[in-house]
Amino acid sequence: MKAIRKSVVAVTGVALALSLAACGGGASAGRDKGGSGADEALKAADPVGTLKAAAARGAQQNTYRTKGTRKGASGAYVTEGAHQVKPEASESKDVGPKTAELPDGVSRLIAVNDKMYFNGEKVPGKKWWTFGGEGVDKSDDPSSELFVRKTSALATSKNVKNTGVETVGGRRTARFQGTVVVSDLAAYKGDAIRDKDRDFEVRHYKDDGVRQFDLVVWVDGEGVVAKIEESGKGSEGEFRRTDEYFDWGAKLDIKPPPAGETATEKEVFEAELEKQKQK
Repeated sequence: MKAIRKSVVAVTGVALALSLAACGGGASAGRDKGGSGADEALKAADPVGTLKAAAARGAQQNTYRTKGTRKGASGAYVTEGAHQVKPEASESKDVGPKTAELPDGVSRLIAVNDKMYFNGEKVPGKKWWTFGGEGVDKSDDPSSELFVRKTSALATSKNVKNTGVETVGGRRTARFQGTVVVSDLAAYKGDAIRDKDRDFEVRHYKDDGVRQFDLVVWVDGEGVVAKIEESGKGSEGEFRRTDEYFDWGAKLDIKPPPAGETATEKEVFEAELEKQKQK
C-alpha cells in the first residue's frame, strides 16, 4: 500500500506538466490548447515516474472499455470488452478462427462475480453455458487489473524510455517503450509494482516459456493509460497483444445471459459424458 500511496502522489506528473505548459506562456499558451506546448510536456515526461503514476491512477478506476488485437499459437483475434472492478463484472468478445463449436469464430465471455458464462452450444438448445469459481483458492490472484500490471512491469524495465508523442483514439499521448526481462522482474524489489502482481506476472511468463518481452505503453495528458502493446516469444512461438483503453468511468450494465438460454455446469457435464459414450 505504501508503494501505491507514493505513486498516487505522483499521479499528476504528466497532467501537471501540461498545466504548467498551458499557464506559462501568456497569450501563446492560450492558443496552444493541446498543441505544441502540450506535446513538449509529453515528450519531457519522465518514463518511470509517469508509468508509476499511470498505474496508480489506473488502480483507482472502476470501469472502462477496451478494444484490440492479439496473435499467438491459437491464431489471430480482434477483441473488445467492458470491465467493472467492483462489483466484479466483465464482458468480452473475440473474433478469431472458426471452429466446430464456434462456426462464426465469435467467442463471448460474461463474468459476474464468481460465475463465468461462455457462448457455444454445449447442450442442444442452449446458446450459453456456465462455469462457477465458487470455493476456488484466489490467494495467488493478482491485486490489480491487467493494464495496471503491464504498466507497472514496464516501469521496472532497465531500458524503458520515452520515445515521443503519438495520437491514440484522438488523444495525444507519450509513448514509453522497453524490454522486461522476466528474471529481472522476479528479482525486482522496488515500489513500481505490487509484490503480488509481480509474482503473478512472473509465474505466467515462466509457465509460457517467456524469458523476456517488449512492452509499449501510451499515456495521455491526463496521466491515463490509453494503449498497451506487448510482444515476445515463448515455448509456443511468437505472440503479440495490443489493447486500447477508453470510456473510463462509463456506466456499465453487465448481466448474465437469460437463464433459459444457459446450460448449467451439471448439464454440460452430463452432455460431455454422453458424447464420450457415443465415441
